[in-house]
Amino acid sequence: MNSLVKSYGKGLTGIFLALTAVWIAMLIVLPQARMIERAFTYVDRSGDAANLSLEIDRAYTRVFDIDIDLRDLKGQLAADEASNAAPSGGLPTPSLTPSPSLTPSPSLTPSLPAAPSPSLPTPSLPSPGVPSPSLSAPSLSTPSPAPPSPATPTPGVAPSPFAPPQETLPREEIEARIAALEEEKAGLQARIAELEVQEAELTSTAGITESYSAKNFTNMSELHFRIFLSTIVYALCVTLLSFVVCYPVAYAAATAKSANKVALMMLGLVIPYAINELLRIFSWVMILEKQGILNGVLDAIGLIDMQAGEGVRFVASNGAVFTVMVYAYVLFMVFPIYNTIDTLDKNQIEAARDLGSSTWRIHWRVVLPHAKPGIAVGAIMTFMLSAGSIAVPEIVGRGLHPDWFAQVIYRRFFEAGSWNEGAAYSLALLVACIVFILINMAVFRVGIRDIAK
Repeated sequence: MNSLVKSYGKGLTGIFLALTAVWIAMLIVLPQARMIERAFTYVDRSGDAANLSLEIDRAYTRVFDIDIDLRDLKGQLAADEASNAAPSGGLPTPSLTPSPSLTPSPSLTPSLPAAPSPSLPTPSLPSPGVPSPSLSAPSLSTPSPAPPSPATPTPGVAPSPFAPPQETLPREEIEARIAALEEEKAGLQARIAELEVQEAELTSTAGITESYSAKNFTNMSELHFRIFLSTIVYALCVTLLSFVVCYPVAYAAATAKSANKVALMMLGLVIPYAINELLRIFSWVMILEKQGILNGVLDAIGLIDMQAGEGVRFVASNGAVFTVMVYAYVLFMVFPIYNTIDTLDKNQIEAARDLGSSTWRIHWRVVLPHAKPGIAVGAIMTFMLSAGSIAVPEIVGRGLHPDWFAQVIYRRFFEAGSWNEGAAYSLALLVACIVFILINMAVFRVGIRDIAK
């Protein structure tokens, strides 16, 4: 505090402390307090309120179906009216009459007889000087073709493969169906209004009872509890894989003698993070998909035949999710380890090597003990990020792998509408992360000050 006052003065120090207090209160304390309150608030919905809600949902669904049917029937009715009005539009329709023979034109060579064509109807065009017998024979004239009805496919136009087949109904039956559906819709809307009034009365009185209880935790289903435990195991696996991948990189960067080499390694790690996280996740989907780049490489070397439908669905396993998470959170493990190894006196490594220690023993006895604070920080951040991740398992897996607990929490909040249960699930995951932090600090024998360094 005294150093801040000496460096920035009392005014700037006071502003800095006030903004910090507001930030902590608004973004940490108050949201967590509200989440804890919701988690321990149990909402008991009575049977009448639940039944009313279900009946209202069913009525709304039926109204939606009726609207679709009415739209289709009115479309058929409009098309039928258009087809009936088309011939009276004032445009003359030429009469098509079957001609028993082709009359030779006077200008053509008379020695060529006309070929009989009884099966091909040919329109007879009147000549100024020659009367046409076909025009005076009403029995041979054919009526002009009517425009196609909505149920008849137009010649030359391919029907949509997604369009449902339409049945041709008489006009009277269409009008009767429309009237019946509109009457049913009006009755349902009146019923919905009545049920919503009853639901509001129940909700404001005896429909919902709130009480402080731990039932939001104890009522967790067996399936959700298994997903919770599986998520903890998955997050531990991601943390371990991240350490295995990142420790050699951090050690190589910290012990590199060339500054250019260190800069290139760090740029290689940082540059991908200039891209949005979602784009990085989707890029991995393009690599691991059944028609993706990795299967394309396997097809190129002859291990699979993609033309025959062969391919490995890498995204159907948690291994793909683990891989993408390790890539997404690699910096959170690399930099803490790098910072601690960089402070190690390299003479200790040389002395251990001169005394005949193997590479494995040097890392076990010299490097790892010194890097414990960095490993602890990297493990904490990687575990918490992976345990609470929803983008990676949702995008990479797309239902092809077991759910993570963050996906369950999302559904409780925004699909089930049970915010209190969602808050309880979130609090349970937060407690699990805090327990992991305490265990991590005990295993690595580091304190808050060691981690802060």
